[in-house]
Amino acid sequence: MTRLFPNQKQHVVSLSITLFAGVLLTLLAFIIGDLEPMSAIDWMDFVGEAAATIMAAIWFVLLMLCRPRGWVTILLLIGSGTYWLTTWLDLLDELLAYPPDNRLLAWLESLPAPISMFLLTWGLVVWFSEQQAVNRQLKQREHFHREHSLIDPVTQLYSLRYLLVQLSREALLHDKREQPLSMVMVDIDGFAHYNRIHGPRQGDQALNEVAAALEVALRDTDLACRYTSDRFVVLLPDTPPHEVSVFSQLMEDCCNSALKGKLKVTTVQLTRQKEEPEQALFERLNQLLVSAKRSQSQTEVA
Repeated sequence: MTRLFPNQKQHVVSLSITLFAGVLLTLLAFIIGDLEPMSAIDWMDFVGEAAATIMAAIWFVLLMLCRPRGWVTILLLIGSGTYWLTTWLDLLDELLAYPPDNRLLAWLESLPAPISMFLLTWGLVVWFSEQQAVNRQLKQREHFHREHSLIDPVTQLYSLRYLLVQLSREALLHDKREQPLSMVMVDIDGFAHYNRIHGPRQGDQALNEVAAALEVALRDTDLACRYTSDRFVVLLPDTPPHEVSVFSQLMEDCCNSALKGKLKVTTVQLTRQKEEPEQALFERLNQLLVSAKRSQSQTEVA
């Protein structure tokens, strides 16, 4: 029962009252009326009234299953329960003949119908308003989650997740249109050591300075994202190899200028080969970066 009816107490009471009223009305109908002979029953009407009764009962049960506790639910349950009782009396009317001078069952059958329709309509209108408010909240929550999950909270650049989505899209265009697609990786040398010595606040400031410098160097069609803690990746659509090296050097100069000697960056670049998987692209970029750093170390030692 708990699994079927989450608001067990309220719904059990509603169900019990409705069934009790149905039993009382059924007893009253059989006390007042007499069974019709089989030949006098209009079976087409009987089937129609039976279908209406079954549908009304299903509506009532569905409301108990899906509606939370509250006054709107009470309105809907009273309206649907009363409507079911009127359809039940309509069904009994097909089976029983009442005395012409006794109008009690006719009144019980007819008078509650408009009341039940009014209560149902009122409840549905309020339910609709509630659902509109819920939908707005869900939409705002979804928008907030979507936007913030795609943006790096420190640098306000797009995150790796967004980069992967855009890279997949650009890769399809690259294969289809045979347009060059290039990438630049920007690494902040010695960032982990700098972060330990000067603290996370200074580290975040350095990240923001690099992010701002990259945005200055970008074209409208380019995309800069934070790849890892100290690395950034810039996506350069429609950029052939001889141009990407120029942009890579420009980004390196801008970032080093923004850091003002506190740190420096290393940049590497590549151009995607046709049908090259995204994972292979990042592996090549990381290998290029390792080679570049090894060369720098050897130069410094020499």
